[in-house]
Amino acid sequence: MSVAVPELRMRRRLLRVLGTLRPIRAGYRMRPVTVAGLFGLVAVWALLLFLAVPLALPGSRLPLLATAVVLVASPLAYLALSIGASAWYGYGAGHPMLSISDGEVRGRLRGVWADELAEADPEDPAWWDVRLPARALTGVRVERDRPGGPLLILDVPPEVAEALTSHDDTRKLAEHWRDRVQSPAAWQVGLFEGRFRRERRLRILLEALAAAGAPRS
Repeated sequence: MSVAVPELRMRRRLLRVLGTLRPIRAGYRMRPVTVAGLFGLVAVWALLLFLAVPLALPGSRLPLLATAVVLVASPLAYLALSIGASAWYGYGAGHPMLSISDGEVRGRLRGVWADELAEADPEDPAWWDVRLPARALTGVRVERDRPGGPLLILDVPPEVAEALTSHDDTRKLAEHWRDRVQSPAAWQVGLFEGRFRRERRLRILLEALAAAGAPRS
C-alpha cells in the first residue's frame, strides 16, 4: 500500500513482530495483580543477585551473573512483549483505522484482535465506527502536545458523537477522547507512524480532508 494513500494504519514493524509472537485476543486485559507480580519477581531476583554475588567465588561469578540477568530480564521481557502486542492489535493490526476517499470519511476506534483477523474486512460497511461525508464534519483539529501526537481530531455531528459514546464496543475510547479533546473521534498519528513519517502522514490526511470539503476548526 502506497504511503501517499490518505489513510491511517499501524506501520510499526517492531509491533508487528511482537503481535506475531504474542497474539492478543479480544477482551484481554493484563490484570494489575499480574503486573505487580512481575515487578515483584524482578525485585526478588535483583535482591538475591545483590546478596549472592559478593558470596560467590571469584571464578564462579560469571555463570551466577548470567543466570541472574536471565531471571531478572524474563519478567520484564514478557511485560514489554504483552504491551507491544496489545498496541499492535489495539491500533488495528495493520488494517486501516482512518480513511478519506470519494468525499467520505471512514474511521474505526475498535481494535482488531488476533481472533478477529480472519474476518477483518475494511470493505465491509460494518468495519467502520464512523462513516459520513467530509463536509458533514464540523471541524478538523490537530494537537501536538499529547502522548502519541500529533493527534488528529475530527469534530463530528452530535448524532455521530452520541452513537460512538453509547455503543458498547466504542464507548470507552470515545468517552476517553471526548473528555480530553471534546470530540469522541480522534487518532494518535504518532503511534501509527514512526518519528520521521508521522508529519508526512498527517499532512496527507489533512490535505485529503480539505480536498473533500472538511472545514478546519
